[in-house]
Amino acid sequence: MHGTPELSFAATTPVLADKKKYPNFFRTVPSDNAVNPAVVKFLTFYNWSRVGTLTQDVQRFSEVRNDLTSELEKADIQIADTESFSNDPCVNVKKLKDNDVRIIIGQFDENLASKVFCCAYNLNMFGSKYQWIIPGWYQGNWWEQANSTNCTTKKLLTAMEGYISVDFEPLSARQIKGISGRTPKEYEREYSRELQQKGVESSKFHGFAYDGIWVIAKTLTRVMELLRVKQRQNTFHNFTVDDREVGKMVLEVMNETNFFGVTGQVMFRNGERMGTIKFNQFQEGREVKVGEYNAIADVLDLINNSIRFQ
Repeated sequence: MHGTPELSFAATTPVLADKKKYPNFFRTVPSDNAVNPAVVKFLTFYNWSRVGTLTQDVQRFSEVRNDLTSELEKADIQIADTESFSNDPCVNVKKLKDNDVRIIIGQFDENLASKVFCCAYNLNMFGSKYQWIIPGWYQGNWWEQANSTNCTTKKLLTAMEGYISVDFEPLSARQIKGISGRTPKEYEREYSRELQQKGVESSKFHGFAYDGIWVIAKTLTRVMELLRVKQRQNTFHNFTVDDREVGKMVLEVMNETNFFGVTGQVMFRNGERMGTIKFNQFQEGREVKVGEYNAIADVLDLINNSIRFQ
């Protein structure tokens, strides 16, 4: 695969952003790290200048935490305490309380999220004096499926009330016709119809796969145009081009990608997708969208009066 451009629609691990190791890698889905500038923008909006982090001790989460640390430092936001845990978070949650940390940014899976919020309930770390910010990719009603704690669902819901969750937006909320001639809503209706007919389950990455096909189609079309131009310019010589040169052209053209797809504006920065990050808040037993962050414009857009602070 050396020198061959690769495009992924579902690989979110930050490891693949290393251009020294993966110079030809592109993705239409934002990296797990893409939420960090959004979180920092959110903290800055509310003038929250002192935070703590609570991270599950696995590579996926610690990488995101490390990147977040550098983003927070750049924004002059103080990290009052950095806690990580493997299985039982209660000692670490208690340390955050002892250090008077009120804004807690969590990186952990849904199985451990229920343990975290059970500890938070028992330590009274919820309500108007605390703000939890956690990943937004958990399954719906995760607290019921993933509850392996001795807290009742009612206690968990009490502690969870008001948390903010952050994740990439799987389909754009902007209802304008994109490169395919469809709005994201029209595309979603078609996709749902196909799912029903075929009897298969949905994937949250379907829009990124669809836009990925368009990236490939546009790239190949443009490269063929460039090759035809070169051929015309070399009419007096036998025109040949080797695989390495074509590969270089493909990389250059992919880097210039810029179109509106079903997942929003599709652009790359060093192969990384500049996407849209959504903010949800847990309100009365369900997640409600409260805003989004546009990575291309570096703009946070919060929906008026949608966020409820207790």
